[in-house]
Parts: sequence; C-alpha cells; structure tokens
Amino acid sequence: MIALAFRPVRDESRVIVRGAYFRICADETLRGPDNAVVARHLNGLWQVLHGVHRSFECSGRVFLRVTNSDGTRRSGGPYELVTATRGAIFTNNDCVAIYGPQVEIGSSLARCREIALLSGL
Repeated sequence: MIALAFRPVRDESRVIVRGAYFRICADETLRGPDNAVVARHLNGLWQVLHGVHRSFECSGRVFLRVTNSDGTRRSGGPYELVTATRGAIFTNNDCVAIYGPQVEIGSSLARCREIALLSGL
C-alpha cells in the first residue's frame, strides 16, 4: 500500500491518499487503481479535493515505472522517498522523471507519457 501525502500551499492540513499504486498520466492527472482521478496537476500545483497543494511525497519501498513518450519503459527502485513537485519526480534530490510541460529544473530528461508509483514490481 502506498500513502501519498500532499503538502498544501496555505496553512491547511495535509491530505493523505492511499492506494495499491498510482499513475501520473499524460494529461497530468493522478489516477488510482480504479482509474479514478485522485488529483490534477494545473499551473504547477496539485488540485486535490477542494485544496491546492505544491507537492506530494511517499515514503517506504516505492518503485517507479516510467513510460517514455516513445513507449519504452524503464523501472527503478526501491526508493525510500519519492517527491512529485515542480512538474518532476525526485528521489533523494535527483530528478528521475518529468511529467509537467514546462519544467525548469535544469534536467535533460524528456517529458514522460506515464509515471507509475508501485509498492512492488
């Protein structure tokens, strides 16, 4: 089970979402196991329920499966901490994948079609 903790922009409570896995899709939606939209990434922020959040993170044994724009896949992990912020996925402060259209983090990575966060491969 993966628990995503969304960090709010304002002084609001964090939102925790749990699921067996999650996917960041090409349309910048975050979807859970039932394909339902959990959050939307708009203008650099995650919209969850009625709140706006700057990022989310998950800790524990998290694996990533990244589908590139050409359909090729690469996998990595397990990672102890994964953070999604500023249109990119970070592990231990290293950018490993990009999901946002206008990322300005100095990375040479291309935008991905899909990024899956998994509890096991």
